[in-house]
Amino acid sequence: MRRSLFAAFLLCAPIVAASAQSAPVTIFVVRHAEKGPENPDPALTAAGERRAGALARTLTGAGVTALFATEFKRTQGTIAPLAAALQLTPTIIPARETDRLVAALKALPAGSRAVVASHSNLVHLIVERVSGVKVPELTDADYDRLVVVTLGADGRGQAVVLRYGEASEAAAAGMAKP
Repeated sequence: MRRSLFAAFLLCAPIVAASAQSAPVTIFVVRHAEKGPENPDPALTAAGERRAGALARTLTGAGVTALFATEFKRTQGTIAPLAAALQLTPTIIPARETDRLVAALKALPAGSRAVVASHSNLVHLIVERVSGVKVPELTDADYDRLVVVTLGADGRGQAVVLRYGEASEAAAAGMAKP
């Protein structure tokens, strides 16, 4: 009996290993939550803190293995509740180093799930450079978007734009891009 179980394990091991190597990489890309008026490095407003909490509630059970943010308080504050819930330390990559971020995301091992908190003028660029998929550029009023990027083992990507938390002011007024 033991020999037949061991033989079955040996036969199945390559299948398990192959499927682990072909597991997709999932990247959740968000713009930072609502920010205050301070310059040059504003913190999150009360609405931004609520949105950061909503992001944590949305992604806590998603199997996230890595977090990325820029050097600014608003991006780090956006993922802080999620980082605390998952006991993960975010990787900080300066906003101007988009190529470095894209390289880090493309280098994630199969099966990884990462969250990126960035800026309205970079979300669409990050998604396109990582996956080849074009998504609409965010406006200054768009805070409720969550772009889910899936990268297959072949490097091909797919992206879906979702909304999370309370509707952004522009979305609530019916003026935001889809």
